[in-house]
Amino acid sequence: MDIRFLSTFIEVANTRHFGKAAENLFLTQSAVSARIKLLEEYFQTTLFVRHRNSIQLTPAGEKLLPFAHQLSDTLKDAKRELQLQSGEYVVCGATQLASELQLGATLSKIHEYFPDWSVKAEILTLDNLSRQLHERVIDLAFSSEPLKSEDVMSRLIRTEELGLYSVGSSEIEAHNYVAIEWGPKVRDIICQHYPQLRDARLRTNSLRLGANTLFEEGGCAIFPLSFVKQQPQFNAQLIESLPQIEANVYLNHLRSVKRPALNAMINTLFS
Repeated sequence: MDIRFLSTFIEVANTRHFGKAAENLFLTQSAVSARIKLLEEYFQTTLFVRHRNSIQLTPAGEKLLPFAHQLSDTLKDAKRELQLQSGEYVVCGATQLASELQLGATLSKIHEYFPDWSVKAEILTLDNLSRQLHERVIDLAFSSEPLKSEDVMSRLIRTEELGLYSVGSSEIEAHNYVAIEWGPKVRDIICQHYPQLRDARLRTNSLRLGANTLFEEGGCAIFPLSFVKQQPQFNAQLIESLPQIEANVYLNHLRSVKRPALNAMINTLFS
């Protein structure tokens, strides 16, 4: 049985509301309902009584609740002890674009300034990035837009000027266009500047995939100027620099960082 099912059970028991529990856990309501259903199937009993305006624990649910708290606390203690035994560590998560723009440079700095630390890095969707940060599965989260939460500190750590490039043809049309998903704000500015680019031949959240597509098939796309300079084999022609739009990378971490060593790392690398 997945321990997260018990965490979900505890959250529903606390909030007495599937929607609020889902919001607090950064899950969909259907995911919360599915976890509770699987938990009820595992124990072969009903854990909640669903009323129209509230949710109440059944007698079986009341009996399970202290055990769920105990198991959850025990596993957290075990994880903490194992992490202390294995030395200092950091777990980084990033969205695809943020990983291509920033994650590699950050990992290099960690290895340089903290060579004895264990490091793990993962590529995640924005929703998973936020959920795992709140669950303390990851320590540092990198994204192209700030995570919106009162519990999270977001800071801008990188800004990239963008430019419109073409390979093999200077035609700027939708059938020729590879759209990098920079986010709704940048997309709106691009559409105002180039209304013919509301549609695209390909949409992707990967710079490398977009560059490979242009390299193999030709076309046009909007890339960071620095990214293209690092690809000498790309042979892309700059049609127009776009100083009015920028690609950003944000560092996100919980406001309450409980590990002093992690706090020191954040201050060393990003102050």
